[in-house]
Amino acid sequence: MKSRRINILAALAALFFLASSAQAAIVVGGSDGWSFSTDGMVNLMGVYQTQDDAPVNVRDNTVNAEGFRIKSGFLPGILAFNIKAPTMNGLDMAARVGFYPEPSNKNTKNTFDGQIDLREIFFTVDGNFGQIMAGKGLSLFLGQNLLTEMTLMGIGRLGGALNADVGPTLGRIGYGYVYPQFNAQFRYTTPDMNGFKLAVGVYDPSVINGVAGDTDFDSSLADETAPSASETNMPRFEYELSYAGTFGDGGTFKSYVNGLWQEAKFETTGDDVTAWGFGGGVVVGISGFEFVASAFTGEALGTSTMLDTDSLDGVGEEREGWGYIVQGTYTFDNPYGKTKLGLNYGVNEMDETSFEKSVRENTGYGEIEEQNMLTFGIYHDINPNLKVLMEASRIEHEWFNGEDWEVYQFGIGTFFIW
Repeated sequence: MKSRRINILAALAALFFLASSAQAAIVVGGSDGWSFSTDGMVNLMGVYQTQDDAPVNVRDNTVNAEGFRIKSGFLPGILAFNIKAPTMNGLDMAARVGFYPEPSNKNTKNTFDGQIDLREIFFTVDGNFGQIMAGKGLSLFLGQNLLTEMTLMGIGRLGGALNADVGPTLGRIGYGYVYPQFNAQFRYTTPDMNGFKLAVGVYDPSVINGVAGDTDFDSSLADETAPSASETNMPRFEYELSYAGTFGDGGTFKSYVNGLWQEAKFETTGDDVTAWGFGGGVVVGISGFEFVASAFTGEALGTSTMLDTDSLDGVGEEREGWGYIVQGTYTFDNPYGKTKLGLNYGVNEMDETSFEKSVRENTGYGEIEEQNMLTFGIYHDINPNLKVLMEASRIEHEWFNGEDWEVYQFGIGTFFIW
C-alpha cells in the first residue's frame, strides 16, 4: 500500500511537470498498473443576436434583446481527470471526475458570478458481463439525441436573457429534444452482442413541476401558484437499446431507442403524476457525408429542461410534447485541415391541455405551441487540437393564441482540445 501511495504521488508530481509542456494529452502510469490521465478543452464564442419584439399575452422566457455576447459554446470548458486501476480478477476499474467551467459572467464588468459545473463524477467496472457505472453522468433518455447533433461542438441558441444570462449557450435544447442533464445513477450496459447493446439505469428521482395557471381567468398570474409533485418515493428508470455496424465500402450505421419513466405525488392531495418518454434516432455515414435523424415523444417532460420546470399545466395535468431533428453534414480534407459543412433543423411541439385551452378562450393568453431552429454551420479543424467555427441560425416560436416571434443569430468561435 505504501508503494502504491508513492506511485500515485509521483504520478501527480509528473502530471504538474508535464502540464507545462506542449503535449496534447497527459497520461501518467505507475509501475503497478495504475494510470492517471487528463483531458479537456477551452472554447470561446462571439455571438450577435437580433430578434422581433417579444409578444405579449404569452408565456415564454424570452426578452426583447438585440446585442452581442462573448461566452462559451454549448459545451463549456472541460477539465477532466481519469484514474484506471490495474486489471484484477478479470475486472477493469476506472473513475472520472469532470469539471465544466464557464468563462463569462453576466455582462457587467465587475460581476464575480462565473460558474464551475461538476457534471461528471463516476466510476465504472468492466468485465465479460458488460459494464457497471455508478455516479453522475449524462442520462440515457435523449442523451444520444443530444450527442449526435452538430451544435454540440458549436453554439446553437444563445439564450433568452441576452443581457443577464450566466453559463454556456444552449445548443439545441428545446429545439428537437429536451435536455437530458447529468444525473446520479446506477447503470448497467451489456457487452457488445453483434453490434447490439442494452443499457438500463436507475436514477435519483426529480420533482415534477408545472407552471402557474390563470385558474380564476382574471388575466393575472400574480395570485397563482405553480403545481409541484414533490413527493418522490421511487427512482426514475431510463434505458437505451443501440445497434452499430457497417455496410458497403466504408459506410457506417448506428441506430438507437431510449426511454424514461417516473412517478411523483402531490403532497397536499396524494395524487400521482407520471412522466414518460420514448425517443430514438439513426446516424448513417458514407464517403464524408453523414445523415442524422432523431425524434422523441412523451408526457410531463417539459419544453426545454426536463421534469422540473413546465411539465404540468396550471392545474397539475401532464403536458404532452414531441420533437425531432434532421441533419446533413459533409466533411472533407483540404490543404488547411479538415472542414465540415452542416445544416440541421429541429422542432419541439406541445399539445394544449384542456385547462390551457379554457384560459386562452377566456383571456386570450397563449401557451407555447412550437419552437423551431434552422442552423447552418462551418466547423474547421486546423489540426486535431485546434478548431474554428461559424454558425448562423433562425429561431421561431409560435403560441396557441396565434402570436409568433423570430430570432436571428450569427456566431464565430474557437476550441482548443486535448
